[in-house]
Amino acid sequence: MLRVFIVDDEEPLRRSLVRVLGRPGFQINAYGCSEDALSGLELEPQLIVCDYHLPRIDGISVLRAARVRCPGVKTILLSGGVCDDAITAALEEGIVDSFFIKPWRLDELLAAVDELCGR
Repeated sequence: MLRVFIVDDEEPLRRSLVRVLGRPGFQINAYGCSEDALSGLELEPQLIVCDYHLPRIDGISVLRAARVRCPGVKTILLSGGVCDDAITAALEEGIVDSFFIKPWRLDELLAAVDELCGR
């Protein structure tokens, strides 16, 4: 069973991601804030799909902490804005494995998930 974290403060988007990624073999944990996701890292997710613009603690910080606590975790960052310097740096540092600007194409997101998860 592949444990997947979805972290997004927008409930409709979070529910949509849960529905799309809720496939056989995937155990989904959805979080509406970065603090809850960070607390859940003890569950050792294999994949995290995270929004960049979160209140209080941004998505890159969540993914950076996840890399420290769960070294093999794969990460996808979502953003409603353009790719800024912080996102570029996170991609170059290997904190973010894949990046999508909202709205993304569903087939591309699913292909990235499959590739990162070795499916």
